[in-house]
Amino acid sequence: MKHKERVQKIRNFTGKNKIFVITTVVAIIFLFSGFFFSKENNTNTSETIQIETSENTEKSDQKPQWQFYWSDLWILLSAGGFCTIMIIRERRKSKEELQ
Repeated sequence: MKHKERVQKIRNFTGKNKIFVITTVVAIIFLFSGFFFSKENNTNTSETIQIETSENTEKSDQKPQWQFYWSDLWILLSAGGFCTIMIIRERRKSKEELQ
């Protein structure tokens, strides 16, 4: 596929899905604004490192316990099912395009 064809497909997609593109751009700006404009003070890093190391030494005595939640199973199954359906659709589309 040539570069011009890819650019044309992207333009067609963005032309048809303007709401999707706008929400994506807004979400990206929101995520990066929190990263760049965080209000954390970087001068207190030595204090936070000391606090974290003291917490880690206290927690090292305790064994971590794994806990199973049923909601995790439902989320895993629904996401896996959705992804499987989308993969099957894409395979069918590619087979139809080849024929």
